[in-house]
Amino acid sequence: MKFLKYLLFVILCLILIFFLFGILKPNINYGHEIKVNKPLKEAWGFVQDESKLGLWLEGFKSIDLISGEPGSVGSKYKVVVNPGEGQEDFMMTETIISQKEQDHISLNFDSDMMQFDQTTRFSEIGGVTTIKTESSVNGKGLFFRSMFALMDLMTGSFQKQEVKNIEALKKAIEENTTIY
Repeated sequence: MKFLKYLLFVILCLILIFFLFGILKPNINYGHEIKVNKPLKEAWGFVQDESKLGLWLEGFKSIDLISGEPGSVGSKYKVVVNPGEGQEDFMMTETIISQKEQDHISLNFDSDMMQFDQTTRFSEIGGVTTIKTESSVNGKGLFFRSMFALMDLMTGSFQKQEVKNIEALKKAIEENTTIY
């Protein structure tokens, strides 16, 4: 009987510690920067080209306009990604929050689990384009905030995925032959 009390106490403590992560770290912030050996106009055009998204966003399946004018502030899109083999597709609503051509684009992604904000900034010096992302994820509800905080602490999975995608973007832009 004592063993069960101790086991219950340990389980309760672990649950409390799990939720404490979400209270102490409700947002996960991360980003990455690359330098691309292509002019700014081409790098910007490539990133804006919806037909190229699958070349650099792991698991990307589709993007469809829901409302607004394509590519304009306030436009909303349905974005579908697949997080991995054997997993169900994941749907998000993307909203363009701010955009200045060849300077930056700020996006908000909304899903059942999270709010995700990302700003991508562009600059060019001597034909080399710098692309820098700044991202923030906020889980919806204490469970998801706790889960994301623990994932970040244990594996750094958000940062790792960002690096993987943005490095793939660099390669895709540098191999691009489409003229923008």
